[in-house]
Amino acid sequence: MRAEDLKNYGKGLLNAVPDPEALKRQKQTGEIIREELQRELGHGGYHELMSRMKVDVERMKHHDWSVLRKRGLNNHGFVEGVIRRMALVKCLADMVGMDRASEIQCKLLEKTIYESMAPMWPTVEDYYACGDFFKAFSQYTRVAMMENERAGLHVVEMAEDSPTALAFNVKYCVWHEVARAFGNPYLCYPSTCYGDEVTIPKVLGKAGPQYCFKRKGTLAQGARLCDFRYEVIS
Repeated sequence: MRAEDLKNYGKGLLNAVPDPEALKRQKQTGEIIREELQRELGHGGYHELMSRMKVDVERMKHHDWSVLRKRGLNNHGFVEGVIRRMALVKCLADMVGMDRASEIQCKLLEKTIYESMAPMWPTVEDYYACGDFFKAFSQYTRVAMMENERAGLHVVEMAEDSPTALAFNVKYCVWHEVARAFGNPYLCYPSTCYGDEVTIPKVLGKAGPQYCFKRKGTLAQGARLCDFRYEVIS
């Protein structure tokens, strides 16, 4: 097998094709999130959160998003999904404070993000079937990031592309841009960035102890860029 033959090769977050299992898991994820939020906030608190979110989502749908269009992002459904992510954390923080909201949202990602996203992408076994896990994984990841950049989701600079490391820096991110429009760039971290720190180590951990993911900071946390570094540990 070649890396080019893997599921959704060459596609990014905008055009990856979900299979029936992915759609099923995404529906289950919605139920898990609803149950967890009701557990945290109570029945009344959950409905207050949903009411607040509805107001903020409608407000931000009418925001001037020309900055996104200038970068080539014209998919209104995708942008609305990003808005909903930020609105959830923002409204949750309005109710329980940012520290607690961040804690709740990160816990939700730990419970849902890997399981809901995994069917969209190759398995560890798929990468190994290409002969060299890290070579196939790096090629697949690099091409996906290039597609995300083409679609206007990111601006990326490569830092290293070698047999033992793939490293790139994200200097612009649509999730961070939307969080800024909400008035708080940090909203991006618990809603989105933390998901990288859940899913990527799980994938590499399944591949073996010789692979690791490293990150120094994110735009959402005030860093100059979001750094991604995948390594083979000798």
